[in-house]
Amino acid sequence: MNTQPPLFNPDKPPIPSPAEQVDQSIEPIQIIKDTPGLTLQNIIPEEAALEVLKHYEPRAMHIGRFLASLEEINPQGKRVSRSEIGRQLGVNEAMAEGTFNAMRFMLMIDTRTHLTAFGSLVKARSPYLDNQGLLWFLHYLLASNAQLVLWSNLFNFVFAQKEEVSNQEILEAFRVLQGRWSDQTLSKKLRMEANAILKTYTEALFSPLGLLVKEDKALYSGYWNTAIIPAPVWLACILVYRDRYYPGAVSLEIPLLINAHYSPGRILRQKEIYLRQALDELHNSGLITVETRSGLDQVRFKREVTWFSVISRYLSGAAA
Repeated sequence: MNTQPPLFNPDKPPIPSPAEQVDQSIEPIQIIKDTPGLTLQNIIPEEAALEVLKHYEPRAMHIGRFLASLEEINPQGKRVSRSEIGRQLGVNEAMAEGTFNAMRFMLMIDTRTHLTAFGSLVKARSPYLDNQGLLWFLHYLLASNAQLVLWSNLFNFVFAQKEEVSNQEILEAFRVLQGRWSDQTLSKKLRMEANAILKTYTEALFSPLGLLVKEDKALYSGYWNTAIIPAPVWLACILVYRDRYYPGAVSLEIPLLINAHYSPGRILRQKEIYLRQALDELHNSGLITVETRSGLDQVRFKREVTWFSVISRYLSGAAA
């Protein structure tokens, strides 16, 4: 029996706006990331955040509660503090702040803690965050964001270079940030923030993905190809990648999608063959054009196909 309390009034279920009537943009990140031989120290953007989670790993049950309650507690035109929202929902201030930070970087809420179009879509279509394709997409939103120094580079550098990593090795990998942040700040925040991110994958929101496994008290293993990712989820991730790092690009070379910094193949930890299979499916569906003749190996995008329209169709159950 399902004992989880309902998130919504069953007499007034949420009605999403039609996907074709709304959209949501991605903020570009200005970094030079495709030069060979770059190190972690070379690739940190100017506006980078060291601490996001406030030592609390985000959990689906908390995000679901926040999504269900935000429009009532903090409606558009009003601004209620995150601590007050947390208080009304019975959540301590640090947990509320950390969860809201994660939700903002997952594009569910804006800086005023109002629901975005995507937040409303998730609330309507996957209120318990139990859709595995959605979890892959949310993982990509966070782990591909170079502004989230620890989160993104755990996958972009640390686990991309070594599949079994200790806590100490993780801390050592980020010692290159000395000078960008003070030793005191790093000593205070680095370990706790890294632990919260790791627990997100081993115990909390992203544990169903199987990307990281805690082998013992201080050792983690990273795994590749842990699931068949739906083609529309691949496309939504590719379009986020394009909008973030190549804004306005009408095409991208496929090798950039496979293993470039913050690319879908690298962050989703999938072999090239699975990405190319998804691209073929998307090409046959008319959502992209794959060009492989005359020396080309690239994807050409369609102007009307956005990350939001793709993930909306996927969550609504439409065929790709």
